[in-house]
Amino acid sequence: MREPFKQRLKQAVQSETIPVALARALGTFRERRNAVFAPGEFARVQATLGAIKRAAIDHLPELVAQFTEEATRAGVIVHQAATIADAQRIIGAIAKRNDAKLVVKSKSMATEEIELNSYLEAQGLEVVETDLGEWIIQLLHEHPSHLIAPAIHLTREQIAALFSRVGGAPLPPETQPLVKFARRKLREKFIAADLGISGANIGIASTGTVVIVTNEGNADLVTTLPPVHIAVLGVEKIVPSLDEATEILKVLSRNATGQKFTSYVSMITGPSRTGDIELELATGVHGPLEMHVVLLDNGRWQTREDPALRDALDCIRCGACANVCPPYEVVGGQAFGHIYTGPIGLVLTAMHHGLDAAGGPQSLCASCNACETICPVGIPIPRQIIEVRQRYVAAHGLPLKKRAAISALSNRTLQAAGRLAQAPFVKGGFLQGAPFLGDQLSWRSLPALAKPPLRDRTLLERPAPPLIPGSAVAGTRVAYFPACLTDNLEPETGEAAVAVLRALGCDLSLPGGWRCCGLVAASAGDAVAARPLLKETIAALERDRAPVIVTTSTSCATMLLQDAPTLLASEPDWVARAERLAARMIDFARFVNAALPQSEDGKIKEDSSAASTSSLIPQPSSLQESVTYHDACQSANCLGLGPEARRLLTEVCGLELRELPESAVCCGFGGTFSLEHPEVAKQILARKLSNLAATGAARVVTDNPGCLMQIRGGLRAAGRPERASHLAELLAERLLDWPAP
Repeated sequence: MREPFKQRLKQAVQSETIPVALARALGTFRERRNAVFAPGEFARVQATLGAIKRAAIDHLPELVAQFTEEATRAGVIVHQAATIADAQRIIGAIAKRNDAKLVVKSKSMATEEIELNSYLEAQGLEVVETDLGEWIIQLLHEHPSHLIAPAIHLTREQIAALFSRVGGAPLPPETQPLVKFARRKLREKFIAADLGISGANIGIASTGTVVIVTNEGNADLVTTLPPVHIAVLGVEKIVPSLDEATEILKVLSRNATGQKFTSYVSMITGPSRTGDIELELATGVHGPLEMHVVLLDNGRWQTREDPALRDALDCIRCGACANVCPPYEVVGGQAFGHIYTGPIGLVLTAMHHGLDAAGGPQSLCASCNACETICPVGIPIPRQIIEVRQRYVAAHGLPLKKRAAISALSNRTLQAAGRLAQAPFVKGGFLQGAPFLGDQLSWRSLPALAKPPLRDRTLLERPAPPLIPGSAVAGTRVAYFPACLTDNLEPETGEAAVAVLRALGCDLSLPGGWRCCGLVAASAGDAVAARPLLKETIAALERDRAPVIVTTSTSCATMLLQDAPTLLASEPDWVARAERLAARMIDFARFVNAALPQSEDGKIKEDSSAASTSSLIPQPSSLQESVTYHDACQSANCLGLGPEARRLLTEVCGLELRELPESAVCCGFGGTFSLEHPEVAKQILARKLSNLAATGAARVVTDNPGCLMQIRGGLRAAGRPERASHLAELLAERLLDWPAP
């Protein structure tokens, strides 16, 4: 039995070795993977491979039937296993019929899924994992922590101590001696084994072939030396022909480990056979006498009929989504998963083991969307995780902290009460010693509720700032949508954005009648609370007839531009309204960048009739401050932003930009994620602040209010001298001498 999620999470957070081991491995995975894809290639890979897998799932019943027919013709005994119990029973019966005593296994997540080892051991069989990582995990009585690297959470020092105990003699914490020890111990098992069990990466329908991809060569031994071979194959892995299988093979190892191609690719079509004696076919010359394939369902067919989760069946198990997941890098797969780990594992867990098994681990997703950008088949993993979360919340309700956060951002009465209640705990605009925030203030400072909020400030009645010459949007009617974080907690960002938009000559309006776009509730899993808030926001922005709506919150822009149709999918009229609204909306960085078109020499175009602009658009030599830029998750991973802000910082403001290492990696805010898992968010933020310090920049800039609150709060709590600013604040300061006296 697996330990409860909270216990696994506590152990992971308190571990001193998990961050060390994962930092050593995941960074290497990312670097190698990035090096093997040419610029622009990966988008084509996603399109090609995604189309192949979607077509295969569309025709899965025919492919399963064809695979079964062809495999049977090749001498394979094909079994259908609808459930975990069915798969266990089938494999147990084969072992009993062959009087098996010793079973050797190659790496297989499908056999982990059906918990085969414990079942066979209960039947009195000795089961030995022969993949090095799986063997390490087996010796520790643990479960794999990564889809392709089971022991990735362990350091070589830990493995050396383990092997020293197993071997009865000390071994150094060096890779080669450890591998040599494992080779010696495992070789004797291959020869003596009665039964070999493998998984399969691909099934080929046209030939009945199973394809197994490995690096160590153990799968070749498992599938050839024992007299009986059993392959456990999830039905979703079947593709029509060798052509489609080849496309998967060309991508799998590159995306998984950064290898141009894996060490071993085994294509097995039936048991070993020969016709070398008078062309008479005989089986079992060197390989197994008998081959079985267990076609595993366990929720796959049901998921095929589930429009929200169906695309998860496209997964080729490369494991790359875990390699870019910030919470995973803190806690590892023992907490971030059930049996299947990492971002896609949260969806697969719900598919194969039910919502309750996914309930705890899914809360570790910070919705940074990095996993979707690296998925070779383009699975919308973040959206599917939210779907799992929403189903779990519908069944079990929201944690108190998340309910409180949603209410704080959407309930005006509670906000008014909060402004009164916070008074004894506010110092310099930040909360200090507030008992209702628990451990939230031990590692970051949080802003107090603004008095007054942005919506109550008479921004358009103030004197207009000087016009920025050369604006391509002068005279354009524009509505500014600040979103709730800026409205309630960071009104300075909104004031700066209004000043910049007015200085660009926009005919500006500030729509009212909204409270929150519903993003916080939707991300927390409360779709019931999110929908009315989203509709209210759509209706409020519709009432403003400005053709362009600009927002300084890229998270809320993503909600209104991309996520709203999914949340409102059951109401087609609202989907249409959301899509019409999205056609009018643009983020602040993209709008301002386009408003200041550049000439061929790279400088901002200026109106020749305008007065001197040297005070409005400073030259680089006149400014000394260095800045770095944090790409918010939604900005980079959803909206494709990045170059726009960098151009504004360098060419428009003349600042020295020092690139931030891992600039598009999450800061740990994640909406309510940092409230529910502060111990994880704290470590993610610490990495971000360490990277910031490495740049030596005096200021970090971002375009998202949540990231600004997180990074600014972390800097302040740590007593760091660097400033954190929203892009709108910096532009107003540099171009308009803002804030005005």
